[in-house]
Amino acid sequence: MRSFHPQRPSDEHSGDNIVVFDIESIVEDEPADGSFPKWPLHRPVVATVLSASLRDAKYAFELTSVVCEPGNESAFYAAVDALIPIGVTSIGFNSRGYDLPALQLGAISERRFDLGGLSHHARAHRFGRDHCDLAEMYSLYGGTKRPSLAEICDRLGIPVKTSVHGSDVGALWRAGDVDAIARYCEEDVAATYCAWLAWHAWRHSDAALMSRPLAAFAHWIEGAPERPHLIQFAQSPSAAWARPRAVAFDVAAALKAAERRVQIAADERVFSGERPIL
Repeated sequence: MRSFHPQRPSDEHSGDNIVVFDIESIVEDEPADGSFPKWPLHRPVVATVLSASLRDAKYAFELTSVVCEPGNESAFYAAVDALIPIGVTSIGFNSRGYDLPALQLGAISERRFDLGGLSHHARAHRFGRDHCDLAEMYSLYGGTKRPSLAEICDRLGIPVKTSVHGSDVGALWRAGDVDAIARYCEEDVAATYCAWLAWHAWRHSDAALMSRPLAAFAHWIEGAPERPHLIQFAQSPSAAWARPRAVAFDVAAALKAAERRVQIAADERVFSGERPIL
């Protein structure tokens, strides 16, 4: 008998082509009690997007930070939209509760109704493959209280919020220290990516899904001297765990591929009537 209950979409997110993003924002009037203002009051000022893709068995990374200059808000949302296109899996932390709604409302306020990528990910199904909110993943879709990114990273040996905190962003913006905000946002994105790799490996019961890309990410950071604030991620306990395991997985994969090539060559000799080589 056919069920009348709709099936929940799959949340088996692909890790081959993802973008990890985070925003920093300010509010015009900070609450006197120090509480976090409601999200519609937030105006994004910096967005950082990390693109991570697997191409020809090699990992490629690109990190971009965009500043929302006063009077140029429309271009800011267009730039963010270009960095989060349709066709990738977007990753955030509390992104459904903060980042995506804030970006969506800001773009609408600028009358930017042509931003298909940003609109697509903001409307992505909660249980679907297009977007992954790690705060939901780690709390089992609200089965328990949502953790903070700092709490998750502390348990996983991932550096996070080592110098600046979200509460500092308003003062830094007013002081004109946009670079400090961008560095902080980039650190949060790097931490979110590492937390994503841990979740993705757990979700698919495959340690290689964390160790191989994390080792590659650490190597990429070490080759980017223009971002010294990220070196802590290459030197973290998680990276130290990942490096030898990534080598072992790569060696095992190479041996398996070599065995396969030898077997194919042997089969071809047999089919052609030549003497077997095995």
